[in-house]
Amino acid sequence: MFEETELPSQEMEAHHRTQDFEETDGDADNLRLYQQLYSYATRGNTNRFNDTIANELHDPNARVQLLSRRSPQNNTFVHIAVSSGHVELATKILQEHKPLLLEKNFEGDTALHIAAKAEDIDTTTNTLLREARGTTNVENNADVLTLLRMKNNEENTALHEALIQGHQLVAKCLIEADPAVSLYTNKEQKSPLYLAAEQGLVEIVKLIKEKAVEKDTEIQGKSPLFAAILGRQKKEVLKIISNMEANILNSEDEKGRTPLHCAASIGYLEGVRFLGRRLKDSHQKDHYGNFPIHCASSKGHVHIVKELLRHCPDSMELRNSSDQNILHVAARCGEENLVKYFLKKVEFQMLINQKDNRGNTPLHLAKMYDHLKVVHLFILDRRINFKVLNDRGMTALGISESTLETSASYHEVSLCYIYFYHIIDDHDFWLS
Repeated sequence: MFEETELPSQEMEAHHRTQDFEETDGDADNLRLYQQLYSYATRGNTNRFNDTIANELHDPNARVQLLSRRSPQNNTFVHIAVSSGHVELATKILQEHKPLLLEKNFEGDTALHIAAKAEDIDTTTNTLLREARGTTNVENNADVLTLLRMKNNEENTALHEALIQGHQLVAKCLIEADPAVSLYTNKEQKSPLYLAAEQGLVEIVKLIKEKAVEKDTEIQGKSPLFAAILGRQKKEVLKIISNMEANILNSEDEKGRTPLHCAASIGYLEGVRFLGRRLKDSHQKDHYGNFPIHCASSKGHVHIVKELLRHCPDSMELRNSSDQNILHVAARCGEENLVKYFLKKVEFQMLINQKDNRGNTPLHLAKMYDHLKVVHLFILDRRINFKVLNDRGMTALGISESTLETSASYHEVSLCYIYFYHIIDDHDFWLS
């Protein structure tokens, strides 16, 4: 019974397998041809590629269909030829089927994206642009500008990719072909101008300014001035970008910081010197309520604090959104050298015992954040008022290591010992 029902079933399956093979036999031939052509494309074997197309595919439709076939990563034969550095073969393929020029792979790259990434020569790029110009058709928008402005999955144009790789010859070629693309933004809101400024590519920045930035041009996305600051670029780049500043829509970053905030935070002295003349920026808060001098203080940049004060002396009195002065900030962040600098200079003595919005002095904050070396600097300064209470009714030396508990600890005992040893024995202090 079992065999009688099983045999017809096996025969039926065999019949289906034979039928399936017969139905896909043509596809198998196409797949064989595709694999041959793929091999020729990677090796740049132009003659064999062309001969195979001519000898095996007499039907123009079949030829287009095979040339349009995609690899597992959705690459066309043009992608493959360009990525392998075989521009002559890429040209021959495009002459067989021009629309492949605008096709994208899985990463959203056109062949021009691939060429821009590949190497610092403009031969391939110029060839692809020449092919694009040869297919100019304004009605279907398949012209050279379409190719230049196409974006991949990261929303990069070919110009973005050229600059990311540092390929200046390719970048110049692309800018000359379409200056407007210099200001297109990608997923990170960075334009090619931003990338050039970030890398200090002076000639590219100049070219973009000459070709793309006119009086009424709007520069969107992240500010190229920020890029020049973050890249710690030379004064020449800063000057060129500053001349475009009226065109820059976003003069602050996502944190509300100005370029001066940024330069002060990273300790970029040349940038602070260049930007310090813009006094209004010295008195501008970011979204966290900090002025540029607070940013420098939080990182302990003594040379930057000096430079900011040289341009804007009254910024020493600025308080952030927590009502903290620059000595508060330096103490809270444990910046020993900057605290030492402030304590040595008589002009900063007004800051020593000031309270923030929670009643904490700089010494309170140093103790609260367990910066022992900074605490010692304060304790040895006879201008410190140890009796100041914060809003929780605690003196600085009454704050425990945990910053939240009030129980005594070995750390507190050691600090108290330092206090009594250096202060109580100082009769001049008590008599004053």
